[in-house]
Amino acid sequence: MSYLILGSGGLGTALAHELAQRGDEWLLAGRQAPKGLDPACYFPLQEVDALAFEALFTLYDGASLPTVVINTIGLLYDLNHMPERRVEEVDPEWLGESLEANAWPQLALGASLSRLMTADSRLWLCTLSDLAGSLGQAESGQPGIGSRYSYRMSKAALNMGARLLAAEWAERFPSAGVITVHPGFMDTPLQQPFKNELDPALLQDPAKVAPQLLDLIGTLTQSDSGRFLDLQGKPLPW
Repeated sequence: MSYLILGSGGLGTALAHELAQRGDEWLLAGRQAPKGLDPACYFPLQEVDALAFEALFTLYDGASLPTVVINTIGLLYDLNHMPERRVEEVDPEWLGESLEANAWPQLALGASLSRLMTADSRLWLCTLSDLAGSLGQAESGQPGIGSRYSYRMSKAALNMGARLLAAEWAERFPSAGVITVHPGFMDTPLQQPFKNELDPALLQDPAKVAPQLLDLIGTLTQSDSGRFLDLQGKPLPW
């Protein structure tokens, strides 16, 4: 199989290393090249916008599409914004940026791939999501980490986008599928500011998550398309 990985953070880089060890064909598109790997397998993706995705997909045509696309792009905070603890802290600009970073890339990938796919294309689009975006989780009364309005709302939008895209592809490209996966907490820079709020036992090494995610994708069937799964393949509540 051949893989396209979006995002060069902790898990994206770990996936590239794991695929290199397995001898699979892969390309990583992100802001920085993974150290110790073939630079020819890296595409600079400095911005998450339409022009960047158009440039990336000039590398492909209908006959050379990857068989698996894994989107690890996500945003929880930046230098000017931390996750909201109260509703008074919600800023419309930051909410929009969160939606653009967390929900839009999946749709941009879906659009770019759809322009090149044929009715018999076999392809999986997998996007990392988060149980924090689950409405069922919010209704269960289980405690969360603050409110994180922008992050959680954007992940809920991501999940809805996956459901809609899976339904569309079932009609247009019945051999292709779409899933979202909640990998759990990982020991990456994303969680660095919140480590004192988390049980250290919950922080997973991305190098151990990567093979689990790849193995999960390898077991998928068409009946899984449109699902929200954990790393063991268990369906999660929307």
